[in-house]
Amino acid sequence: MNRRKRSYFKWISPIVIVLLLLLVFIRLPYFVQSPGKAQTMNGLVSVSSAHPVHGDYRLVYIYLGQANVYQYLWASLDGNPYTTLVPESEVKIPDESDAAYNLRQKNYMTQAQQAASYVAYKAAGKKPELIQDGALVLDVMSGMPAAKVLKTGDLIIGAEQHKVSSTAQLNTLIKNKKPGDRVNLTVRRGNKTENLTVTIARFPKSLAGNGKKQGIGIYQSDQMKVNVHPPVRFKITNIGGPSAGLMMTLDIYDQLTRQDLAKGRNIAGTGTIEMDGSVGPIGGIAEKIVGADQSGVSIFFAPVADNEYKTAVRTAKRIGSKMKIVPVRTFQDAVGYLSR
Repeated sequence: MNRRKRSYFKWISPIVIVLLLLLVFIRLPYFVQSPGKAQTMNGLVSVSSAHPVHGDYRLVYIYLGQANVYQYLWASLDGNPYTTLVPESEVKIPDESDAAYNLRQKNYMTQAQQAASYVAYKAAGKKPELIQDGALVLDVMSGMPAAKVLKTGDLIIGAEQHKVSSTAQLNTLIKNKKPGDRVNLTVRRGNKTENLTVTIARFPKSLAGNGKKQGIGIYQSDQMKVNVHPPVRFKITNIGGPSAGLMMTLDIYDQLTRQDLAKGRNIAGTGTIEMDGSVGPIGGIAEKIVGADQSGVSIFFAPVADNEYKTAVRTAKRIGSKMKIVPVRTFQDAVGYLSR
C-alpha cells in the first residue's frame, strides 16, 4: 500500500466513526412505537391477607422511545405495520424536558394505582378513604414568569391564603386574575414547604389561541392518595402511564373477594380507570393486541371509547389471534364478563 492510500485510510476511519456516533446519538422529533408484552401482575399487586387468585392478570405495555437516526431509518424501512413512528408532539407536551416527561409518566402510574385501589375496595364493600393532596406541577411553560419560580415536581398546597387540594380548586382561585396580578402560593418542594409568588401572564400564542388566555403557566395534575384496609402494595417498576388502571383494579378486587373471577384464565387488557369506575382509552391498542397475543393471553379487555375496541378486533383478526376481545365501558363490565 503506497503512502497516499495509507494517508487516505488514516483520515477516513475517524470520519466513519463520527458518522456512526451521530446515527446513534442524534435524537429526532419522533418516537418509535412497537409491541411489548403482557406482563403478569402476580406478586406485583399484593393485598395483605388476600384471597388467592386462581389465574393470571396481566398489564400490557408497548415499547416507546425517542428515535435516533438509525432507529428512524429502521422503523421507516422495516415494513412491520406494528412498528410505527409517532411525532414527538403526540407524545410530549410543548417544551417538555425528559425529566418532566418521566415525572408525568410516573405520576400517571401512581395515580392509576390510587384510583384502582379506590374503585376495587369500594366495589368489594370496603371503605376506602380518598385524600386529595394538592396540584402537582408536571412542567412549567418556558417564557412564562412562573418558569423562574416553580419547578417540575412542586406540589401546590395553597393559594391566596386558601388550601389547595386539587387542580380544580387552584384554577378557581386564580380564574379572575389578570395579566400582571401576583399570586401567593404555598408549595411543598421535597421535604420543605415554601411561600412563593408568581405573576399571571398571557400564554404563548402557540399554546392558547392568539395569546388571549392567561394563567400561571404550568402543566398540572391532581395529586391524591387512598387509604385502604387491608393495605395493598404495588411493585410495578419501569412502566409508566395510566393504561394498567383497569387490570390493576381487577387484580385487587379478585384478591379482596371470594368470587374467583380469574378461574385459571390468562387475562389481559388496557384502559384507564376513573374514580367512578369508568374505563377510558389510552392509545397503542393495536400494538398491545399483538403483544398480548404473543404472550399467550386468552381474554383481552378493550375500552369502547375512541373506537379502541373496534381497532382491537380488527387487529386480532389481521394477525389471526384466537384471543377473546371483550368491550368494556366500566370496571363492572369486566367483572360481569368474568363472573359468567
